[in-house]
Amino acid sequence: MTASIMKPLKNLQLKKMSQSPRPFAPLDVFQKTIQYFPTVSINLIVRNSKGEFLFVKRKNNPAKGLWWVPGGRVLNGESMKEAGERVLKQETGLDLELKRLSRTYLEERFGTEGFDESDRKIYPETVTCVHYLATAALAELGEDQEIRLDSQSESHLWSATLPHEHPYMKAYFDLMKDFL
Repeated sequence: MTASIMKPLKNLQLKKMSQSPRPFAPLDVFQKTIQYFPTVSINLIVRNSKGEFLFVKRKNNPAKGLWWVPGGRVLNGESMKEAGERVLKQETGLDLELKRLSRTYLEERFGTEGFDESDRKIYPETVTCVHYLATAALAELGEDQEIRLDSQSESHLWSATLPHEHPYMKAYFDLMKDFL
């Protein structure tokens, strides 16, 4: 019986989405959605030829003011690989192919009690927790490319060690430890 159920799936072709930018949800739709559902995200570990990793200093919450890896939401219709490569290009200007992608997801929950007025423009008072189902991916920078940060980050850092011991940051690197 299993073979007959699985047979049609063997011919299933997953359509690669077009390379045109996908729209982000309008702010009011995003705000309603995050009140009720976790967001799927990908965190990107970028390693250079010296064995150092790329960290960006976040301007916005969650994790405002911390050194973090680039990362972002997966948009409807994107594969995790497509999302990771898009986010990496948008946030850092790096046009890299992901080398490894974890199939394990972490549950992240950031409380919003310390969010300021600018944060509340995105996360209204009704949102008490920013909840992610997140994974990690690895990209390697073979040649020097210029880092061009978007508006979400204020600076970048290359380091062979983690800049802090945040449990989520450690978890991303744990997901990729067999490849680092």
